[in-house]
Order: sequence, then structure tokens, then C-alpha cells
Amino acid sequence: MSRGSSAAADDDEQLHWSEFQSRLRGYVAGRVDPAWTDDVTSDILLRLLENRERLEQAGNPFAWAYRVAANAITDHYRRRAVESRALVQAQAEAASSPSTAAAEESEAERRRIEACLMPFILDLPPKQAEALLLTSFQGLSQTEAARRLGLSVSGMKSRVQRARAELKRRLLACCEFEMDRRGRVMGMLPR
Repeated sequence: MSRGSSAAADDDEQLHWSEFQSRLRGYVAGRVDPAWTDDVTSDILLRLLENRERLEQAGNPFAWAYRVAANAITDHYRRRAVESRALVQAQAEAASSPSTAAAEESEAERRRIEACLMPFILDLPPKQAEALLLTSFQGLSQTEAARRLGLSVSGMKSRVQRARAELKRRLLACCEFEMDRRGRVMGMLPR
């Protein structure tokens, strides 16, 4: 291959890479808060670089790259959920007497945590996800949820316990938590 054709191939490869980065950023931007788009995109590109041999061996490199991107986005939401929960807990402990402003702030934080946990919950088996959504998010008692779903109360309690255990397992798989003696989250690090 002549020197001129090698330079043309490099320019062509550079054009494809630039286009891929642009498309990847658009993909991420549609799935995360705009403030996090660049960070998540950079994380994905780093993962692709670290696993370039697997990328090159993939039957469909673009599909493989987008699977990596989807996993990175899920990891982002997991980290944000854990961080939000730790922040809420720290704020709750710091406030000795709850005021109206603190209660409103706590409620807003609870909603943010719920939004971060939602991808994890929706990834659970459908029956478990439904049990958690009814009892933890819609505020139904386990008895009311059992009645709504036509289950026994003990059946609903078992379903909620399994769902909580699976959710905990998935959260612990994504992050390492530092706990105090009472079992409260003191800090966390992504794995």
C-alpha cells in the first residue's frame, strides 16, 4: 500500500470514529440528564478502549459497543441511586428537628432516589417489580397489595421479600457500601 493510500485510510477511519462518537453521545444524551452526558460518554469510550480486543472480535462491533453503552448507563443510574440514598440519609441524620422546609427537601430527595432506583426495579422479574412498586412506591400495605393482586397476604409478603433481596443483591453488585454499626449507609464506591 502506498503512503498516500495509507493516509487516506487513516482519514477515513478518523471520519468513522468521529461520526461514531457523535452518535454515541446522542444515544447517551437521550438517556441521561444533560449534565451527565459527557461523563457517561467518556466512561463508555474508556470501556471500549479497555476492551478493544473484544470489540474487534465481535461479530457486530456496533451492536457490541451499544450494549457496553447500555450497561454503562445502567451503572450510572445505580451509582446515582446509591449516592442519592446516602445523601438523603446523611441529611436526615443531620437534621435534629424536622421543619417544613426539611420535610419538603426530604420528599424531593425521596422522589430523586425513586427515579434512580426505577431502572433496577423495572429490571426485576415482573411479579417482583409489581410487588415493590405497589408497596414501596404507591404506598399500599402488603395486605392491600395482596388483595389488589388476588394473592394471599403471606404470598405477597414472600414476593416483596424476594424482590427486596434481589434489588439489594443487584445494588451490592454495582457498588461497595460503607455501613455504620446500625447498618446505615455511610459511603459508597462504584465497583
